[in-house]
Formats: sequence, C-alpha cells, structure tokens
Amino acid sequence: MSPSVWEVTLGNPKGSALFPYTSPALFSMAAGFIGIWLFSILDNSARAKEDRAGYIAQKVRSETGIGAAGASGH
Repeated sequence: MSPSVWEVTLGNPKGSALFPYTSPALFSMAAGFIGIWLFSILDNSARAKEDRAGYIAQKVRSETGIGAAGASGH
C-alpha cells in the first residue's frame, strides 16, 4: 500500500498509493503487536486457559531453575 510497492512495483500512477510513507514499518509493526496482544487477551479457549495457569510456574523455572528436571542432552 506504500508508494514503494503500490506505485513502483505494481506500476500504479504516481500519487495513488493508499499509504503516504515509503517505509510504513513503524505503523504496521505497531498494528501487528497490538493485534497479537488483543487476540491473546480475547482468547478464551481451553489451551489459552491452560497456558495462562502455568505462566507463573514457567517464569520461576526459567529465571531460577527451580523445578527443572535437569540439564538437557545437547
């Protein structure tokens, strides 16, 4: 939708791009992160509830090693 793609790559007329910036990553990345956050908050599936319930235990295990079974064989 930026001029880089809409006009240069796709060959549409100059000035017809729907998004005025040539590098819209600031906006698209922010929209992506907000979307991921929003969908994770709104997810009420059984798997999401299971993941939320185990978050604190996983955080403690990842930061302290308490509860870890042992070193993995690499």
